[in-house]
Formats: sequence, C-alpha cells, structure tokens
Amino acid sequence: MDFEFLTDVTGQPLARCDMESEYFGDWLSHDIGSDKALITSLLHNLDRLLGRQIPDYEFVGKIYHLTIADEEVDLFLNNNDIADSQFEDEQPDGPVAGCGLVELKHLLASWQAFIA
Repeated sequence: MDFEFLTDVTGQPLARCDMESEYFGDWLSHDIGSDKALITSLLHNLDRLLGRQIPDYEFVGKIYHLTIADEEVDLFLNNNDIADSQFEDEQPDGPVAGCGLVELKHLLASWQAFIA
C-alpha cells in the first residue's frame, strides 16, 4: 500500500493512500485522527494478533469499522447516515478496502510517527 501524510490548511493531519486503499486514508484522517492513545491501543492489539494471543479483533469508529481475522484486514462503512461527501455515492455491501495485518501495522506506525 502506498501512502502519504500531509496537513490541511487548518493544520489537521490527513492521510492519502493509493486508489485501491483510499478508504484507509479516510479512516486514518477521520476515525483515528491524532488520538495518540487510540493509535497505541490499535498497535498493541495488532501485536497481540501477530503473536497469536488473540484470534481476531474489531474496531468500530465514527465512520468505519475494521475487522481483522486470519491476518486479513477488512474495512467497512458503518451502517449510519454519516458519510464523507467524497464517498457518498458509493454504498457497498461488503468491505470497502482490505489489506494484510503487517501492512496495516506499518501504516499505523507511520501515522503515529507523523502526528508525534
């Protein structure tokens, strides 16, 4: 997954990911943001998954929910009325993006370093 981090005109951090992973950028920007405690918690749970201490994990955010099972990560839109205007015309029934567990850990660790 290719990604870049930048700040908007108000100084808020923004993540942009490649086309097939663009929803992960939106997830980082809007559901995770600069919540350092949340990022630390997510990274801790990813380590627990990688160490086979837990079999699966789910995180529900404001816009998206993340599910991880068998080292596969799926990102879904929540079933609510909140939608980023960039994606409002797309309402898929299944996951909107996916990646591997190690890939997600790298993305989150990079985001953590960017907002530090």
